[in-house]
Amino acid sequence: MYNASKLAPVIGINEEKCINCYACITDCPVKYCMDGSGKTLMINHDLCIACGHCIAVCSHKARHHVDDTARFLSGLKRGEKIVAVVAPAVAAVFPGNYLKLNGYLKSLGVEALFDVSFGAELTVVSYVNYIKEKKPKMVIAQPCPAIVNFIQIYHPKLIPYLAPADSPILHSIKMIKEYFPQYRTHKVAVISPCLAKKREFEETGLGDYNVTMLALKEMLEQQKIDLTSFPNVEYTGPIAERAVSFPAPGGLLDTVERFVPGIRRNTRKIEGVQTIYHYLEGVAKCLEKPDIEFPLLVDCLNCEMGCIGGPGTGKDKVPLDELETLIRKRSRELEKRLNPKQKERLYKKYHNLLNKYWKPGMYDRKYQNFSASYSIKLPSETELKEVYRSLKKNTEKDLYDCTACGYHSCRKMAVAIFNKLNKRENCAHYNLILLEEERKTVKYINQHFKEHIAISLDAIEKINNLVAKLDTSISTQSNAVNDSSAVTEKIVTALKNSSELSRQKQESIMELIDNAAKGQEAMKETVQAVQDISQSVEGISSAIKIISAIAANTNLLSMNAAIEAAHAGDAGKGFAVVADEIRRLSESTRENSRNISQTLSDIISGINTTSRRTNDTGIFINDMSEEINGFGITISELIGVLTKLSAESSEITNALQNLQDISSAVKNDYSEMMSLTDIVRYEVNYLAAMSADIVRAIEENNQEIIHRLIAKEQKKQ
Repeated sequence: MYNASKLAPVIGINEEKCINCYACITDCPVKYCMDGSGKTLMINHDLCIACGHCIAVCSHKARHHVDDTARFLSGLKRGEKIVAVVAPAVAAVFPGNYLKLNGYLKSLGVEALFDVSFGAELTVVSYVNYIKEKKPKMVIAQPCPAIVNFIQIYHPKLIPYLAPADSPILHSIKMIKEYFPQYRTHKVAVISPCLAKKREFEETGLGDYNVTMLALKEMLEQQKIDLTSFPNVEYTGPIAERAVSFPAPGGLLDTVERFVPGIRRNTRKIEGVQTIYHYLEGVAKCLEKPDIEFPLLVDCLNCEMGCIGGPGTGKDKVPLDELETLIRKRSRELEKRLNPKQKERLYKKYHNLLNKYWKPGMYDRKYQNFSASYSIKLPSETELKEVYRSLKKNTEKDLYDCTACGYHSCRKMAVAIFNKLNKRENCAHYNLILLEEERKTVKYINQHFKEHIAISLDAIEKINNLVAKLDTSISTQSNAVNDSSAVTEKIVTALKNSSELSRQKQESIMELIDNAAKGQEAMKETVQAVQDISQSVEGISSAIKIISAIAANTNLLSMNAAIEAAHAGDAGKGFAVVADEIRRLSESTRENSRNISQTLSDIISGINTTSRRTNDTGIFINDMSEEINGFGITISELIGVLTKLSAESSEITNALQNLQDISSAVKNDYSEMMSLTDIVRYEVNYLAAMSADIVRAIEENNQEIIHRLIAKEQKKQ
């Protein structure tokens, strides 16, 4: 048996496409199957009635139907024995090609196809027999599984009023199992316009694949399969009469009237998500009221356009008249086949046909109570007020019932929040109050922002002034550097010239040094010559002394000779002696004379040499004098250049002093600018941190953070 705590999911969610816009909650007839507490609206499938309306209203395509088409096709490929029952809405979904669809399914391996329209005829027989036999107070038609789910989960007290008979599809499946034994063990694929049918199949154990017509249509389009290329294949089994209009609004009532004329006057025909469930809730509230008259038959459908506009058709945006025209056209075609000219005879004959496939008790249906899945807790008045307080709804005037949250009332929204199925941030009133509080907070904070910004702007203005001043200083510094560069360039040029002059005079200096060395050598030779002359002179002096001595002796001898001669002595002898002495003296004198002559010759030679050397030395000294004179001129020029350099270096010193003064000023301005920059940085960081806290508080809707920031700012002041 089916597990009530695990109802089959029939609606899928694409979380990436969901923007949490609440459209699905707004149009959901049961609301609390939706969980809006997170970033994506999720579904509690145990509370979902599978009406599929949220798919129709989701413009973001965040929801999609879930069926068994893929499993069905996979089963055919595996060679499973499968028959199909086809809902009559197929005529509206595949206009003119519904029999060719049969041909396509046959080509895939489906062994037989049955028309659910005949199962609808059998359903009416079950209803009529139940009404005639049991005479119930009220019968709620149950072809629509979404309505059955709604009653089973939310209003189980209405279960006794549900028609205790199977749906047209289940009638068809049971008929096949009973009257077509060759298909008794075959699996059954239901070509359906409805998502909720899967729930019905799983609960009853009948029906293996819920294949929606929309899924088949999309598959054919994706694979570019042309149905017109397939042959028409008629349905197996008996054909229906007017029940082919069963999927259109009022189709059940039209069929019942054939059996119970006038029942229309005691029938409530109602369809549409926004209508039927409110009506059933009202019925549930009135059950205990004895004076309330209920309709005998409630012909109800979940979809406003009936099954031909069901969520498994993809035709919910097509005008109803266009779809009903296709159904009526098929109905007329079947009437022609049944020869409607003899209606009374036809009806009798057709009723006999129906009775052939209908047995008492064969199509009975029992329903499970799924209300255990409905675990929504209703808050007490105290708890409700607490939720209202969290929503900033402190008075009755704050209960707007604006429907922006999707629940249509503040109370239902509060119940959802109490059960953690939604959050206060999804309440428009709460957000408006927050916005107002945030507006005041932002206004307050904005004032402080302005103050901090003013401080920053003032610092920036000062920085701009300093930058302008710095620019002027740098310009002055640049000019000073340029002036210094010009003077330096002159110095370098002068130094180059001095270097060139020094280089040019270097050779002269070397020649001067060489000449001086030569002069020195000449002077040495001169001194030596003089010394030699001196010695020669000394020799002359000695010779002169000797001569003088000789002269004396000669004089003496002469005197003696004279004396001897005077005395007439042995005159001859004495004279001879004298004469001998004179001779020796004469020889000695002659020898000395030669020596003197030689000495004088040497003296003359020395004097000549000295004269020559002295002349050369004079020339060298003259050259040296000229070189020294030139060197003096060069030195004078060099001194002049150096004097000029010294004067211009004073200019450089002054320029460098200016540079130093300017650099000092620049340094001071830069230091002040950095100080101001620190102020700006602090203020900007403060604003950034405060802004980040405010953004975080706004994102988290955390007023405590904002109030803490304000208190901190006030304390700071």
